[in-house]
Amino acid sequence: MNHSLHTVILASAAGFSAIGNGQITINSSDLPQGGMTYDVVNTAVVDFNLAATSGENVTWDASNLIALGDAPVTPISINDASITAALVFNSPFNSAYQCDFYLPTIFPDLGIELPIPLDGFNNFYQTDGGHYTIAGIGLSASGFDLPVAYDDIDEFFPIPLNYGETFESTAAFELNLKGILSYSLDQTRSVTTDAWGTLILPGGSFDVLRTRTQLNATDDIFIEQLGEPFALERDQIIYQWWGEGTGVPLLEITEIMGIPVLASFQNISESSSLTPLRESETIIYPNPVQSGQALNIGTNPRYYEIYDSLGKRVSYGKSTSFKIPRNWSEGIYSIDINGARQRFVICH
Repeated sequence: MNHSLHTVILASAAGFSAIGNGQITINSSDLPQGGMTYDVVNTAVVDFNLAATSGENVTWDASNLIALGDAPVTPISINDASITAALVFNSPFNSAYQCDFYLPTIFPDLGIELPIPLDGFNNFYQTDGGHYTIAGIGLSASGFDLPVAYDDIDEFFPIPLNYGETFESTAAFELNLKGILSYSLDQTRSVTTDAWGTLILPGGSFDVLRTRTQLNATDDIFIEQLGEPFALERDQIIYQWWGEGTGVPLLEITEIMGIPVLASFQNISESSSLTPLRESETIIYPNPVQSGQALNIGTNPRYYEIYDSLGKRVSYGKSTSFKIPRNWSEGIYSIDINGARQRFVICH
């Protein structure tokens, strides 16, 4: 929930004249789009000035960043959500929770066997309606989605987003699987669009807006088999460099206690155009899918190719289903069916 939103006019007359020299505005069309694939890679940050430098007409030189592993992001159109999730996040009768896309996530390993297999969950996002938000999750169990709407929707920042804006919000939701587990989130978010300028990545230079987000959250968890509830405190600062039409941040750095512990960037060039994948008419299920389980890919035999997170083809053939080998690693995989691509998650 938005507690306060105000725009601080920092620009002088000279500052306004700089808009044509790289100061941009982020709109809904610049945020993630369903059916697109964003070539994100993990990296390590050794130059602390990337996060520390803010202000107007800044140049951040991140040209020496090295890709340490692929982490592609493929938002899935809300029109491809499961029936149960669509009732909450794609219903004309529930406009406050109408979402635009979702992202699959692996359910964390709790180290114990639960009475029902929790395969993973989907985060459901909104890019219209004045804010960029997460409106809820869809918990996947045995091939079915259990939709859980946020009691207090998690708002990232207002749309459109301009330099100098500050934004504060809260977020909360509660999940209760009686006799199995309960989980609740209580979070505050403080965002400042603290810089604009030019970001130099290995693939080229980009006009960007930079946001600084201070996130403070408490996760309260109770697992019936363990018997005792516990809480996790999360305090971190997230820096994100946003470009026009680039979907996800061009660069993202997460700091804990002033140390960059997570970092990623988009491995694209200035001349690249992000190309939408042709959406498949085939609905694959279950998704997420467990090792040893069959992934259904159609009622009639179809040609398919499966790729791992590094883009390596790991299987191909023609069938109505594919049994996931037990020795395949957990993670996000791609499947091309008759030339159209979808993503699915493998969990153990």
